Amino acid sequence: ASRRASRYAHPAYADGFALECRAIRRVRAEMGLANLHVMVPFCRREEEARRVLAAMAGHGLERGKDGLEIHLMCEIPNNVIRIDAFSALFDGFSIGSNDLTQLTLGVDRDSESVAFDFDECDPGMLEMLRLAVAGAKRNGRHVGICGEAPANHPDIARYLTRLGIDAISVNPSSLLRTIMVVQEAESELAMPSD
Repeated sequence: ASRRASRYAHPAYADGFALECRAIRRVRAEMGLANLHVMVPFCRREEEARRVLAAMAGHGLERGKDGLEIHLMCEIPNNVIRIDAFSALFDGFSIGSNDLTQLTLGVDRDSESVAFDFDECDPGMLEMLRLAVAGAKRNGRHVGICGEAPANHPDIARYLTRLGIDAISVNPSSLLRTIMVVQEAESELAMPSD
């Protein structure tokens, strides 16, 4: 529950959120790292997003002010289904493939009894990825992915590249392999078709 957006605008966490916002402001303003942007996790509904954004603005972190970008972790099926509405509120998205897979398939990857059904390559999950990337692109928003899917499955990295995803984050051990897969997919896209 600690990573959910719902706590950011909740009175019980007001002091903690104020401290988080103060730290972000300090890094951006005092330390001069204005390229630091904010990622809002596990935000279920647009109204929840509006409350979080209002709370942030109240703490001096207003979207667009001094170049501040606020992105959404796209990790809940509702984020994908309502991506046009969320695009009006956020500057970009990072698809959280682990949580999105769990919530799309209703499977807990950490549970020994059902983890075998956790499958990022499931056709429904591939469609969720397609809808997220297409929706972000349709709205002129940056879209990337974090999570294990592109690292564990080169076909997913290839698929995302063909969809036009802007960024793929992977763990260091699979970085070189993923770079090669992405380069290969980009080369295929650049080749003229017969």
